[in-house]
Amino acid sequence: MVSRQQLLRPDFSAHVVTEDVQAPTDWCFREAHHTVVVHLAGQLQQMESVFSVGPSTDMLPAVGDCWVIPAGCQYAALARGDQVSFVEFHIPADLPNAGEPRARVGHRDAFLHQASLRLASLAQRTDDMGLMMQQALLDTLRLHLADVLLCAGPSAPPRPSAQTFSARQKGLLSDYIEAHVGGTITVEALAAVTGQSMARFLECFKTSFGTTPWQYVLRFRLARGQHLLTSSSASITAIASAVGFSSPSHFATAFSRLLGVSPAQYRSGRVAESVPRRLPDPRDGEKEGH
Repeated sequence: MVSRQQLLRPDFSAHVVTEDVQAPTDWCFREAHHTVVVHLAGQLQQMESVFSVGPSTDMLPAVGDCWVIPAGCQYAALARGDQVSFVEFHIPADLPNAGEPRARVGHRDAFLHQASLRLASLAQRTDDMGLMMQQALLDTLRLHLADVLLCAGPSAPPRPSAQTFSARQKGLLSDYIEAHVGGTITVEALAAVTGQSMARFLECFKTSFGTTPWQYVLRFRLARGQHLLTSSSASITAIASAVGFSSPSHFATAFSRLLGVSPAQYRSGRVAESVPRRLPDPRDGEKEGH
């Protein structure tokens, strides 16, 4: 995090953020409020967004694009690129005159973009006029979001269907992930394995497996970790490292989110009957959901 400035109203807040995402950055949250993110500056080379209810996409945000994450919706994204700047609005779920929004990606709103740029500029000021303008603009943005964006509307249009991978390409992908499960696996490397351009690879991957490369690799790592928990005496810290997680806590969070129990509980056998004893290997099906 390079910088984060918070502008508050009693029932509305804006956060002006600059973040360095040269290393892969994992964003994951579920909030009680609606979240609207407006991309202001910087370029991403990779971003995969997954909503618990809504679209899953590899769309890269352009300057001015808006992401809408409804209250209670779990959102996860893996991003990598340069230094990026954005404004993140937090809107109460019970805001008067606001509807029930749907998750959106790549939404364009010229007024919201320009107002967010102005707000980011005003966030640097501490003089009386600057502070008054901050509050006036926040009030205007609150009304605009309730009137225009926080309403039930269509999500991003579906992309045209793409060709699928050949059996050989699927085998090459599986072999590569198997060989590098404990290290770094980038989308660029996976695309190179198939001999395709990035855009073509991402389209084919979603068509072939019904999920994003990030979710596929994550499930592969967790399935391997689940196997090691019951078939080896290695520590949870060692297992987390062996299957490519940056820390034991990251492994435990992802494991618990998917299975509903911690790695320690799973290893001890203190799990409900509904918890699968073995996650299906993502390679077992061509179109496993997420």
